Amino acid sequence: MTTNKSVNFKVNGMHCGGCAGKIKKGVEGLNIESAVDVNVETGKVNIKFNSEQSTIAVLKDTIAKAGFQVESVELE
Repeated sequence: MTTNKSVNFKVNGMHCGGCAGKIKKGVEGLNIESAVDVNVETGKVNIKFNSEQSTIAVLKDTIAKAGFQVESVELE
């Protein structure tokens, strides 16, 4: 897998493993090379992805479509 960007999203509204699963499923549905780590306790989602296949805006929109609000975005 070629991942060349890593981004952290602070996400509101996550409270269980099901919430984490919705976000992971949404990103996996984009069919891009990515690795998704969701920490429900801290409300953070880290996504490592191939920037030739997607953008941060698309990832943010995907999280929103899963039903969650992105509070902030931090590039690593």
